[in-house]
Amino acid sequence: MTTPTVTKTPIHKASINPLQIPKSAKLAVAYFFFMIVPFVMAQLLGMEIEGLYTRLLSAVNLVAMSAFFLQFPLAGRIKPLPLFANIDWGITKHKQFGQYLGVFFFLHPILILLPKAMMSFDDFSVSFVSAITSQHLLTGMLAWLAMAVWVLMSVLKDKLNITYETWRLLHVIGFSIIATLATLHITTVGSHGQYNQQFNVIWWLLYTVCMTLIVYNYVIKPRFIKQHPYAISHVEKINECDWQINIAPTTSNALAYQPGQFVWLNTTGNPYSVEQHPFSIVQGAEQGQLGFIIRALGDYTSSLEQLTVGQTVFVDGPYGSLTLDQSQLASGITLIAGGAGIAPMLSLLRQLEAQQDPRPIRLLYANRNQARMVYVDELVELEKSMSNFKVKLICEQLNVHDESLPRHLVPGLINQTLINTTMTTGKESQWSFYICGPKGMISATTTHLHQLGITQPQIHFEQLAF
Repeated sequence: MTTPTVTKTPIHKASINPLQIPKSAKLAVAYFFFMIVPFVMAQLLGMEIEGLYTRLLSAVNLVAMSAFFLQFPLAGRIKPLPLFANIDWGITKHKQFGQYLGVFFFLHPILILLPKAMMSFDDFSVSFVSAITSQHLLTGMLAWLAMAVWVLMSVLKDKLNITYETWRLLHVIGFSIIATLATLHITTVGSHGQYNQQFNVIWWLLYTVCMTLIVYNYVIKPRFIKQHPYAISHVEKINECDWQINIAPTTSNALAYQPGQFVWLNTTGNPYSVEQHPFSIVQGAEQGQLGFIIRALGDYTSSLEQLTVGQTVFVDGPYGSLTLDQSQLASGITLIAGGAGIAPMLSLLRQLEAQQDPRPIRLLYANRNQARMVYVDELVELEKSMSNFKVKLICEQLNVHDESLPRHLVPGLINQTLINTTMTTGKESQWSFYICGPKGMISATTTHLHQLGITQPQIHFEQLAF
């Protein structure tokens, strides 16, 4: 049986280089080069456009259309390709780019007609009426209207009275239609495509790749996942809001993963279902098992009590880069968890203990109250078994006058002072920080770290909110 992959962390005296280029920056550079490929190809083909304004607008249109096609792999869960495998970064950029692209494509026809408007209102009126009534421009108009609707649906998805799964399916279908209409438009009406059929090959190739990616994610990948089912081996509510779920492989192939990673879990019994949810892995009690600490926050997690032992589940993963590979050069590590964000931190701690890591390791674990803390006994035991590990449990609601409280408990919220106490004075630039928890907590903690002089390459986080 395949066992979980564990990467041993070598201990080096070298410090983290504050000038080191973060992985996110490297990804951004790679995506930038992908975005400018059509523009470069247009220049190589000698496709000149007359007029400075028209040339600038044409260049921006080419880059924006490339960015639109890159939206598909950004959210595509393409595990074999490192460029597209950083899910948290990819989804974050997918959301950001999506809003920018929505604004740009809304302005696209206005920018095209702007020179006419600057000449005279009559010229603008004639051009505007011609644009919205021309059969030749119908694909562009339909794509423009659909883009406006689907971008608004994305921005307002938290306010729409539909499930995430329904929204996600509509999102994929809608933007597949938009991609089809936009490709038809740019290859028949675009200032480059209509005059050079060779250039159109680029757009149809990008379109084909994006559609193939959708087919892969919704048809081909589920067929492979179906061949390696899991079964629920343990279900238990461990406090007022958290559940412990363990699953075991029903075939000889168990999932190989690194502590700190996560998977998408599908408990519907149908590998083709769009109802999949990301959860960090905690190694199960037995070899090959996967464990999860899941907080019931509503929607899917409110139905965890319906899960039963023996029930078939499917796993897509592993994903994520919240592993100890990120801190091989660090002289110390601070783990910061909020709520169910303790799951990947517990995995990392178990690996650090197994490796007998001698570096100073610190854990700040925050919850609303003491009753929501999980695995506290194990964390206390890890303090005894690890050579240099300390834990602090931070509770927002805590009776500070209770003299019987354990020494690990601290009232309040995670703040700069608490974070600062975890580092060795004078070695702040050599420290690594891991964060997992709610979006607001990650944002606030990252701000605290930056204010303490911690650089982005030292910070690693996973928010599991897609």
